[in-house]
Amino acid sequence: LTFLFSDTEIVEESFLEDVANILSSGEVPNLYTGDELNAIRASIDKAAKEAKVQQNPEAMYDFFISRVRQNLHVVFCLSYIGTSFADYC
Repeated sequence: LTFLFSDTEIVEESFLEDVANILSSGEVPNLYTGDELNAIRASIDKAAKEAKVQQNPEAMYDFFISRVRQNLHVVFCLSYIGTSFADYC
């Protein structure tokens, strides 16, 4: 899975912080609501059981994040024209 993000999509500087979090830890803190986390756990239940992951919320979330780290590729595109490149790099 590839997440493509370009400098033209930076509406707020906090977007860069979210991208940095994804790159450093594989997650964005407080991104999901409780209902969304329940749906995530339900969607990975079969794979987690096959991997012999404990069936508790923390272990399931850790399993999910480990899969994100393995499968997510982030591409950040910057144009060297203008000041954006110098500002962000």
